[in-house]
Amino acid sequence: MEPTVDRPAPLVTVTDIRTLLDSSAELPVLYINYGPGDGGTEAELDVWAASLVYQADIVLTRATALDQLGEEPNSETIAAFLPKVQKAVYQMISVRGM
Repeated sequence: MEPTVDRPAPLVTVTDIRTLLDSSAELPVLYINYGPGDGGTEAELDVWAASLVYQADIVLTRATALDQLGEEPNSETIAAFLPKVQKAVYQMISVRGM
């Protein structure tokens, strides 16, 4: 079950992945931040330290991104990786039952 108009999922962008890779946070992760919408159902992607994020909301760690993309990926490499990360976001939003 994929998100619908009633349950929109944030779109993963090259900028999101670059922010993750360039983060100075300790053990940074890309995660779904459920905002203050009705019942906290608005979702956006954010980067923060893994220790400060609810584990079930983590989409991607920097370590995994580096394993998949290499140390200095170009924008084309990151763009080719986006569908895989987007699929994870869709699954996470669906599981949460927004």
